[in-house]
Formats: sequence, structure tokens, C-alpha cells
Amino acid sequence: MWGRVGGGAVYQLWRASVTHTGQYWCRAGRGQPVFYIQYSQAVSVNVIELFTSVTLSASPSTVVKEGGAFNLTCEAQLSNCKLSQHHGNHSLHSHPDPDCNWTTVIVTFSFLRDGWPVARDSVSGMYSVAKASSCHMGTYSCVARAGRARRSSQEISITLDNLSLILVTCFGTFLILSVAPLAFFVRLYAMRLWQLRGRGQGELQCNECSTIQGPK
Repeated sequence: MWGRVGGGAVYQLWRASVTHTGQYWCRAGRGQPVFYIQYSQAVSVNVIELFTSVTLSASPSTVVKEGGAFNLTCEAQLSNCKLSQHHGNHSLHSHPDPDCNWTTVIVTFSFLRDGWPVARDSVSGMYSVAKASSCHMGTYSCVARAGRARRSSQEISITLDNLSLILVTCFGTFLILSVAPLAFFVRLYAMRLWQLRGRGQGELQCNECSTIQGPK
């Protein structure tokens, strides 16, 4: 943005980014057509990244029991600053450090699961699930923002502890494999017993008929 101060001019960058890094010159001109004087000496402007790192961590683990709780914490590290969080004014303040470039920076965090946001503009840097289920499983990441500056974390996968499901499945399979042969033999025995009983009754009826009729 251009502005005038006395006999000079001001060029101001709002919300500087890394792309603004470089050398800058100026020159003045007057008259019509304009007559320009020589360029000034160069001034080097180095715009460094606000965030040096953004990390995402899970507690108590990335493997969660069904119905259990888990927390995701997003932490941002600013250039040359060690940060501590103050929930009262929702900002991150740097510790007294002569090498720190930032005094007060407001940082917000967003959390994503499989690329879709599940929490936006969190100032606490934490996303919590009280009772985990299969719908909470997936690949998570977080994004730290301060003004137009932003940086994404690495991705972590949250999976469901299905050990109990495996045990139940294995136990059920074991029961099926154990009971099926037994049921087959029981059925076979019942059919054999039914056949023997039917044969015995037939012989008894034949004997009775022979006795009643007798020789003529």
C-alpha cells in the first residue's frame, strides 16, 4: 500500500508472506513527462516463516479401545520463540528472549479427519473424544493459523482396538467347528435309533399276524 509522509512516500506490506522476501528500491520523479532520478540503494527484506513446526500427538495412544477416550494435541513452534499458552486471552505469548522475533501472536488450530474438518478455530490446541467408536477412526492432522500464516502437521492414524472382537470371532469359530461334528453324530445316532425301532415294530407285527392266523 502506498502512502505519503511529508516530501516522501511509504510502501507498506500488510500481512507479509515469505514471497515478499527480496530487495527493494525506490526512485522519485517529477514533471510531465516524468523525469526520474536514479534509484536508491537496495534494502533487503527477509520475511521468515512464522511457524517452524506444527506437531500432532495422541494420548493415551493411537490405538483406542471401543468406548474409550482419546485426545489429540496440536503444538506450534514459532521462529526463535518458546511458547506458552494462556487461555485467558486466547493468545500465545513468547517468553522474554532477546532472539525472539514475536511478542504476542494469536494462534488458532483446526483438526481434520481424512481431510475433512472436525473442529475449527480451536484456541486450546486440543481435540477430545469421550467415547470412541468406528466413526472416529481415521487419519488425523491439524493446521495452525495466525493471520494469513498457516502450517499443517504430520498425519497420524487412530485405529480401534479390535482384540476383543478377534477373540469373540475366534471363540465363535471354535464353537462352530466343535459343535458341528457333534451335532452330525447326534443326528446320525437318532436316525439309526429310529430305524432300529421301526424294524423291531415291523417284526413284532409280522409275528403277531402269524400267530393269529395260524395254520389252516
